[in-house]
Amino acid sequence: MSMLDSVPVAPGPMHAKELDHQTSTFRCISEVHPGHSGSSLEWSHVTFKIGDKTILNDCTGFLRPGELTAVLGPSGSGKSTLMNILGGRQRTKGRGKSFDGAVSFCGQVDEPVKFRSRIAYVMQDDALIATSTPREILEFSAKLRLGAKQNIARSEMKALVKDLIDSLRLTSCSETLIGNELIKGVSGGERKRTSVGVELITKPDMIFLDEPLSGLDSYAAFTTVTVLKELAETGVPVMITVHQPSSEIYQLFDNVMILSAGEVVYYGKTGRVPEFFERHAGLTCPSNFNPADFVLFALQTEPRDVIDRLVLAYKKSSERDIMPSIDAVRKTHKELVMEKKAPGRASLVAQFRELLYREIQSTLRNPVVLVMRYMILLVLGLVFGLIFFDVGQKQDQTFWLSNAAEFQSYFGAVVALNIMAMMGSAQTTVLAFPAQRGIFLREYAANMYSAVPYVISKTIVELPLAFMDSLFLMIITYWLMNLQGNFMLWVLTLWLINLCAASLAQVLGAACNSAAQAIQVLPLLTVPQILFGGIFTPVDNIPVWLRWLQYVCFLKYGVNITYLIEFGDDFDVINDQQNVDPDLLGLYIGVTFAILIVMRMTSIIILERKAKFVF
Repeated sequence: MSMLDSVPVAPGPMHAKELDHQTSTFRCISEVHPGHSGSSLEWSHVTFKIGDKTILNDCTGFLRPGELTAVLGPSGSGKSTLMNILGGRQRTKGRGKSFDGAVSFCGQVDEPVKFRSRIAYVMQDDALIATSTPREILEFSAKLRLGAKQNIARSEMKALVKDLIDSLRLTSCSETLIGNELIKGVSGGERKRTSVGVELITKPDMIFLDEPLSGLDSYAAFTTVTVLKELAETGVPVMITVHQPSSEIYQLFDNVMILSAGEVVYYGKTGRVPEFFERHAGLTCPSNFNPADFVLFALQTEPRDVIDRLVLAYKKSSERDIMPSIDAVRKTHKELVMEKKAPGRASLVAQFRELLYREIQSTLRNPVVLVMRYMILLVLGLVFGLIFFDVGQKQDQTFWLSNAAEFQSYFGAVVALNIMAMMGSAQTTVLAFPAQRGIFLREYAANMYSAVPYVISKTIVELPLAFMDSLFLMIITYWLMNLQGNFMLWVLTLWLINLCAASLAQVLGAACNSAAQAIQVLPLLTVPQILFGGIFTPVDNIPVWLRWLQYVCFLKYGVNITYLIEFGDDFDVINDQQNVDPDLLGLYIGVTFAILIVMRMTSIIILERKAKFVF
């Protein structure tokens, strides 16, 4: 009998009744997602190495329509790597990397990245906007992923979203915010099913899910797998990685692939696992024992030679039973892939419109962040205002030359306001931007939008927020410090510095993998702004080979602009001392704007490069 021969498996006693109940209450997924006939995925002798370490070794298998396949194995066994490679989301080329084997979609052998758009991929972490509801998230995905198809009207999109909400059992929470640590939201299972719904919008040929049960309670996990089982029964192959499923969940799987140290120990029907382990390794699964627990326990406690016997037995069986089937599919279905087209993106205008609306909505729905933002500005503004209380005076150059200490205090207040504008903005952005990086990577990988409208929409929303920050800061400090320059010119200059600092932090947030990493690197970019700006030491004292850095420090230009706003252009001696030329005011403003634009463009480039592959 072939390893993949059908073996009937009955539902577990605990949830058999529940399964019947859900089958009757769930809206028929086949109405929402009609199956794609003939969609299959085949891989043979897949081997992947990084340096001297073998991650996957000679893995062979395939996915067939109408089946739910689970990939089991201990941590570090290669489950996620295998799924990432098959889904076209793992770099297989590059320095120190080696890849062998063949992967085919419906029989067409090609690089997995070529057909990644046909495979929906639900990542382990549910990267969803905390301030959106499940309905809004699904509608957002529908507008951007189906908008490119001119024959799909807005009413059809809404109907599809409604059907998905009903099918995924999200009706009761469809208007509840997803939530996060600060916002109470939906449950873990509802979050996961929302993530699944996002990928079902385009009716993909197959669906991959990486550890979809992590962090879910038993009922939420069972409900999630039941939905996936019903989806698979419509003809869509579904593959998930899972660490330790319950016996009830295990029995819902049609097939199971078991990995150990990057090698396939078993691939076939779920019900044949105990028989395979007993026949080839002499390991007997106790009655009434969860086969998944039995397998994972055996893989981590048995000597390696026992596991190697299982690996060898599977390889012999795969060459006999599986490879002929794979070869047959590759011979008879070669032209199928070429006839299908991957879904396209909506227009750039539509991408920008939807992203801008979501960004504004997210800002307004999270008032706690805004309140905290202005509370911090209030406290720091009062501290700075009291430290430099009444420091400003309207005096001529002769007075300041004879009262150098007072001038330094006055000039120090000007510098302090610029530094505060820079640090406050950079700190806020460097914390917020990486937090949404995962959302961008998921949505970019799903072909929803590009980095250009994403960054532009964020910039548009930042403009009024940064202006209000600068206005609020100046309202607090301007009269406390008794500043003499034009109030609105001060506000506009600090607004520009605020935006430059946010752009710098955005570049850092795009390049770093986490907020913690970005915070650690931030001083490497902000401290040089102070050191090379000639603020605390004359530029002439800086070594010549480092002096050029002053020209890329936006803080230097901000200080020069606010110096001219506050002291005017009549102080020729002091101007020379401060290395400020009133005739270059326009240049100072222009270069600052140029730095702002270049940094925004840099963040776009970094995001595009980072998002090519999602690991």
